[in-house]
Amino acid sequence: MVVPDNVLFEGGAGETIRKKLLHECDVHTLLRLPTGIFYAQGVKANVLFFDRKPASATPWTKKLWIYDFRTNQHFTLKTNTLRSENLQDFIQSFNPHSALHRVIHEDFQCLANGG
Repeated sequence: MVVPDNVLFEGGAGETIRKKLLHECDVHTLLRLPTGIFYAQGVKANVLFFDRKPASATPWTKKLWIYDFRTNQHFTLKTNTLRSENLQDFIQSFNPHSALHRVIHEDFQCLANGG
């Protein structure tokens, strides 16, 4: 799910979305995108990865992995578009087959208890 920057950390509508997601999903990964990929230059967005779960009184999310794809990355909608090869390090770090084998590094950090 593509969401505006800081939607998981702000109040108001962002807080409502965050509570619903955390109680109905295991939100396990956040990909921080550079500006200029989906929207005009200057607009920041993130991609959330989660697994749907039955509703729960306590949040499902125990660990949130955050991949920072913003540092030293510059893309535009027309002249320097995002390509699949640009995401290879994220894909390898994400390890869709087993989150247990993820490794913390400079761009990929883990927050225990979802933050």
